[in-house]
Amino acid sequence: MPLTSEEIDRFLAEPHLCHFATVDDQGRPRVRPLWFLWKDGEFLFTTRLERRYTGRDLASSPSVAVSIASEDRPYRAVIAHGRPEIIERSEELLAALCSRYVDDPAATAHHMNEPDRVLMRMVPETILSWDYGREDTDSPKTSPIKA
Repeated sequence: MPLTSEEIDRFLAEPHLCHFATVDDQGRPRVRPLWFLWKDGEFLFTTRLERRYTGRDLASSPSVAVSIASEDRPYRAVIAHGRPEIIERSEELLAALCSRYVDDPAATAHHMNEPDRVLMRMVPETILSWDYGREDTDSPKTSPIKA
């Protein structure tokens, strides 16, 4: 069964890794794990553009897919599609994002001080979700929810 909007918000508040999928300039898909923050109906991501392929991939094909899944049963997941944009670097947002995944303030400071680290924002065009812990034989396990 699909998750409700409130369930999506609660699920995405948990610190799961996001699997961020792009397409390179040769048309090959590429997936990498990223840290994310779900805030006010949009995703915030952080990555390093100069040391990763992300910048090149987004320059040639700006649409992405992201997948966030639970690690425990019953499995839950959210898949979103959209076009991320690089936004102004905000120490407050970077700290909020990094602290979801790193407990050590020194490590957080290290990530925040990397000169090529960027923030990206993505308002989802489409969101798919499901919760395998609920039975519903009359409807599909995944259905689109417009953000």
